[in-house]
Amino acid sequence: MQKKLYILFTFILASLVSSYAAKTLIYLEHSETLDFDEEHYPDCQILNGNVVFRHDDALMYCDKAFFFNKSNNINAHGNIKMIQGDSLTVYADNLYYNGDTKIARLRNNVRLENKELTLYTDSLNYDRKADVSYYFLGGKLVDSTNVLTSTNGTYYPNLDIAVFQNNVVLNNKDFDLFSDTLKYQTIEKIAYILGPSDIVEDSTRIYSEYGWYNTIKDNAKLIDNSHIRDLEGRRLSADTLYYNQKTGVAEGFKNVALRDSAQSILLNGGYGLYNEKTNKGFMVDKATVIEFSDADSMFITSDTIFYDSSDDEVTHINAYYNVQSWHVDFQSLCDSLYYNSKDSTTQMFGSPIIWNENNQITGESIKMYTKNKTIDKVDIIGSAFIFSKEDTLAINQVSGKLITAYLTDGKLTKADVSGNALSVYFVEEDKDSTQVDAPKEYVGINKAESSELRLYFGEKNQIKRIVMTPNSNGVMYTPDKISQTKITRLGGYADYEYMRPKDQYDIYNLKNKKALEEATEANSKASRRRRTEY
Repeated sequence: MQKKLYILFTFILASLVSSYAAKTLIYLEHSETLDFDEEHYPDCQILNGNVVFRHDDALMYCDKAFFFNKSNNINAHGNIKMIQGDSLTVYADNLYYNGDTKIARLRNNVRLENKELTLYTDSLNYDRKADVSYYFLGGKLVDSTNVLTSTNGTYYPNLDIAVFQNNVVLNNKDFDLFSDTLKYQTIEKIAYILGPSDIVEDSTRIYSEYGWYNTIKDNAKLIDNSHIRDLEGRRLSADTLYYNQKTGVAEGFKNVALRDSAQSILLNGGYGLYNEKTNKGFMVDKATVIEFSDADSMFITSDTIFYDSSDDEVTHINAYYNVQSWHVDFQSLCDSLYYNSKDSTTQMFGSPIIWNENNQITGESIKMYTKNKTIDKVDIIGSAFIFSKEDTLAINQVSGKLITAYLTDGKLTKADVSGNALSVYFVEEDKDSTQVDAPKEYVGINKAESSELRLYFGEKNQIKRIVMTPNSNGVMYTPDKISQTKITRLGGYADYEYMRPKDQYDIYNLKNKKALEEATEANSKASRRRRTEY
């Protein structure tokens, strides 16, 4: 027991000695006059004129001071100058310094200078032991690059770091940053965003809740809930954003989204890049275009999507490889797609195929024309083929070199076929008004060849009537031939329903297009051979 008490006593004594040893006395180095006033200022030296104190490696200058040497305190006034080490100097009107805690409280017209940095405030506390200064009634930090102001601030001279809180504003010649909390690296001039922040440039607005901005290199990394937007309404967001103000290049990683509100277009992807100076960019990794101008959005995805913009809209979209689209009225596949908002056209290449309700459209290339953001005309160019399913066996078909289809409110109304126009049409038996739901019955199968023909579609997008030129050749087969595909199917017929995107989520599932690509190539070769023979 005595041994334990001895160890405890030794520990307490060592702690007291260590604490006492850490406390050093303030020394008066110089004063023109020295007075005492025991009645009003007991145990106090009243000093006037070029007063200088030394405490460890710090020097303190003033015009007048009250020096309480027993309590190791100074109350100094007038032309305060405090020098710490070889680089930090603080100026003020008043100084209250405790030699035991090594805390200096500087008041009124405070100016702290360290290297190329200057801090202005009216109330600054400087802890020499921890080497940290802080203000709480407003302050301003100025260096060669930036001016930072805030209500509260903390500066760590040895670490070259300042932390700002409440009403933080960073003014730079190229931008202004407004934040709730900001950490600033004073040598590298990097602002670390620690709370909701807005960065305002001439034509760009940035929002972030966590990240950093290098004010020398003009680049940034933005993480939490971050986005970049321009004055034209385009908004780029991602889980992680990199932005370079000098080059105008922004990169997004994971959940990248570029939203063009003016055009009602949204581009998504796993990685995206946008150059605000050239108005160009691209998306990869489930790259998607969503057109949301009405209640039924259009979804397009591909391996890579490139886009160009003007000042107020996305003007061109180029999608490459494994292109799929889904809309409630039609769906499509192709290898590449080009959209031009200037002439409101969309072109599809590489075994393109379109489904519209019961209709399937194929060709060597397809060009769609949009009016009032709705497709109103489609050109199917080269080995053009349209079929419409009436039921399992009855499938109306047309083919030709060129088919031009016309739509109204997303519905096929008619189509013109030219160049080696072939058709198979199932002629329905007329019904009276009481047989609306009765099974379909056919009176014949019309198979014809013509230089040109026109198709008319019914309310359900099925082929209702075919009109051919007078010099056409045709055969009417009896209904019992309906199951004989050599009669009822045109050359090049193939049903690719198994590849048809089911919804906006199915477009991300790759489709096996080998059979379609082989058929397209075969039809193209046959078409070229016919032109050569002709």
